[in-house]
Amino acid sequence: GTAFDVSYCLDQYDLIIAVNEDIQSRLLFSLPPDGGYEHKCRRLSEFLSLDFCGIQNPTKMTDKSLQDMMDPSLWDRAKPFYDIVQNYYPTASDIFSGGDSTTLRDSVIQPRMVLTENGAAIPNQQGWPLREAAMLMACTGITRFCLDTMDAQFETAFQALLKTHFYRREHLEDFTSISQADDQLRKGSLTVTGYFSPQQRQTRIENHFEELRSKFL
Repeated sequence: GTAFDVSYCLDQYDLIIAVNEDIQSRLLFSLPPDGGYEHKCRRLSEFLSLDFCGIQNPTKMTDKSLQDMMDPSLWDRAKPFYDIVQNYYPTASDIFSGGDSTTLRDSVIQPRMVLTENGAAIPNQQGWPLREAAMLMACTGITRFCLDTMDAQFETAFQALLKTHFYRREHLEDFTSISQADDQLRKGSLTVTGYFSPQQRQTRIENHFEELRSKFL
């Protein structure tokens, strides 16, 4: 079998994606059991789930919201297999499982559509076409997950910045304008504030001072 030793570098990453359950198990087996690495090491198939890839999204993820993220040409390749992957492979780990070289070579040359005994064209559920569609869908899920996670982390950081700079009654009395408050926050952290547009910062500052008024006035 393949030996894994990633204990020396895993702390440098926020997310490790294993292509299937076998590789995930090998990765985790090579790590200290009490290291808390399970939440970092995820299976590729998990990102086929709208509930998982959209876990950080403040609004409920839908099939369409995920499909709209895909390039139209890629969505055309995944579309015939979308329902098959979602309905028949709730974990889908077996789609990404490997095989011997002959099996994989034969898989790649499988047609995308096959004919039934009645002559109807249906998506080929064997070989590469199904695996390709699942890969496209999972990669889109990863993108959504990462974008939402970044948004959530920066939102938390911005709210913490607001609470660090403006938290007393005196801050309300000294408050003169959104622009002044924004300048102060920008001096506090260009990295955090720069993630948001001026309009987004303005909305968050207004909401924060409204909460202060409710608290102190």
